[in-house]
Amino acid sequence: MAAVLVIIHYNSPRPHVLLTKRSSFLRSHTAEISFPGGKYTADDECLTDTAIRETKEELGLTFNRNDIIGSLETVKTLTSNYNIVPYITLQDKIPEPTIFVDEVEKVLDVPLFDLLQTMAPDTDHYHLTLKEVYKFTSQNEVIWGATARVLKQLYDCFCR
Repeated sequence: MAAVLVIIHYNSPRPHVLLTKRSSFLRSHTAEISFPGGKYTADDECLTDTAIRETKEELGLTFNRNDIIGSLETVKTLTSNYNIVPYITLQDKIPEPTIFVDEVEKVLDVPLFDLLQTMAPDTDHYHLTLKEVYKFTSQNEVIWGATARVLKQLYDCFCR
């Protein structure tokens, strides 16, 4: 099991969301765009704690359970076979992230609705086990896989 944190914030007048580009030195999901998060460990009381801990490790941003407003449906990675629970936090302002370079190459802080409007069918990463596969784009990066399936849930909430 794993968990990610979808950080929606208002550092500017429009809502933005934070994504990370994973380090090219990691063993799995190298250089992919993702939400901050990672694997559940025995030190975590629950998956919410996993998302919070991993966000602090990767971006230096501190949240607590009271900051979590809910979760989306679990998504599964098809290459590493993880079930990922996406948790959501909505913040007025957040501090500048401080990336942990062993795990994160860069942060993408993107306008949420602009990102959601880039949704398109993903014919490059099509997988036979999924009926609908989507991708999103931002800052010359393609967002696909489990991260795109989380974004599709946001799209369904906000853009339908």
